Amino acid sequence: TDRLHDTFKGELAKIRFDHLAVEVRPAGGTKGALFHRLVFLNAPSVALTEVLSEGESRTLSLAAFLAELSTATYDSAIIFDDPVSSLDHTWSEKIADRLVAEAKARQVIVFTHDLVFLHFLVHACEREEVHCDHQYVRRDGQAGVCSPDLPWFAMRIKERIGVLRNRWQGANKIRQTVSQADYERDACEIYGLLREAWEQAVVEILLNDVVERYRPSIETQKVKHLHDITEADCKSVEVGMSECSRWIRGHDKPVADGTPFPEPSELQKQIDSLDVWVREIRKRRN
Repeated sequence: TDRLHDTFKGELAKIRFDHLAVEVRPAGGTKGALFHRLVFLNAPSVALTEVLSEGESRTLSLAAFLAELSTATYDSAIIFDDPVSSLDHTWSEKIADRLVAEAKARQVIVFTHDLVFLHFLVHACEREEVHCDHQYVRRDGQAGVCSPDLPWFAMRIKERIGVLRNRWQGANKIRQTVSQADYERDACEIYGLLREAWEQAVVEILLNDVVERYRPSIETQKVKHLHDITEADCKSVEVGMSECSRWIRGHDKPVADGTPFPEPSELQKQIDSLDVWVREIRKRRN
């Protein structure tokens, strides 16, 4: 009991749950099993459910679970199903950090549809050098489909460029074996994805992840690497974005514009331009 009490306090400290005084206390037992309950330190007779929000209750439940887990003699895998449901971004980031820390000692499996929480998990794994495998589960008709990749909008720029190259190969094959119209339909979508990849590259590469969508914090320590941004860097972004915008769906082409749709080689060149731009910035900063 003393060990569980102390461990629970430690878990609360790890997730920085310090605005309410809660502790573990014995709650009787039966057949050799000792039960415990969570109580307010200064008001043990008050039920937690009458005071805590749903998010706070979930956070305390997770801390209690991890505290109890620490007393076990095994290190088997643990599975969480949407552990941050009802939690705001602040708590989500703390829980992500805690689960990644636990993953250093055991396998941790997390099911979630929360993209913000997914970002927190991925970045915590990168920061703590914890190996992370992805499985993207989606519905396709009546069947579920699993993919080892993250959804497109959760991918980093390296993975996005890989997807673009794979999509280009498919579009190039369609151009050769099916029809020009089918190729143009696929290529328009690729140009749209390429434009989104440029936007991701600006945030991740050019601005060095100082700011990031879905992340509430600003990484001010990374600002020091931004001094080398050149006019040529900005021009590359402008040219790449403009070329993509010219061919994506949603922009009506003037009747007088007789420019033919780009061939597969030109589309590949645009993907290569993004890849080279990313590599050059990374090379000079490393």
